[in-house]
Amino acid sequence: MFPANVLNDYASQPIKNKYKLWYIFMEQNIEFWLPESKMHTKEHCARVLLLSLLIGHQKGLSDKEMDALGMAAIFHDSRRLDDGIDKGHGKRAAEYYEDYCREHDLSFNAHSYYIIYYHDQNDSLGLSEIAAAPATNERGVLLYQIFKDADALDRFRLAADALDVSMLRTEEAQRLVDFAKYLLQKSRETDL
Repeated sequence: MFPANVLNDYASQPIKNKYKLWYIFMEQNIEFWLPESKMHTKEHCARVLLLSLLIGHQKGLSDKEMDALGMAAIFHDSRRLDDGIDKGHGKRAAEYYEDYCREHDLSFNAHSYYIIYYHDQNDSLGLSEIAAAPATNERGVLLYQIFKDADALDRFRLAADALDVSMLRTEEAQRLVDFAKYLLQKSRETDL
């Protein structure tokens, strides 16, 4: 888990409890196919979780929508085969999420499913599929954009210049760029 100074930071307070709930759920329940990965780890998913919840809170999302983002964040990279582009890992992770819900009698959220499924695809495909899906509503597009921004904000783990800020979809994400760098730094300090 992140150092207390990150979770106790003023900006994190409104989502701290929800973050802890999803983080613990991930640690105890989600199996990752690449446990030795350097790039697509549970730590990456934890940062995406925090960033998703922060953006969602700033957007005024409902608890159900925040939970859809939380579920998407903890499952999204669980079925990677490698640390490369690995097109299709989103589909595999979405299927894992759906199976997991069925096997553990958990409530299935279509928004989470579609976010996970299309997070590794080009926005034009993801947005059109989510907008056309009968199981989602207009909020599905917003949730997808929030999630894609949160995932993108953690690109600093790849390289200092790995994020093209102009590609971020939400104003809230653009305001979190420095926080995302700080978050990565703090999470690396705990790994030492």
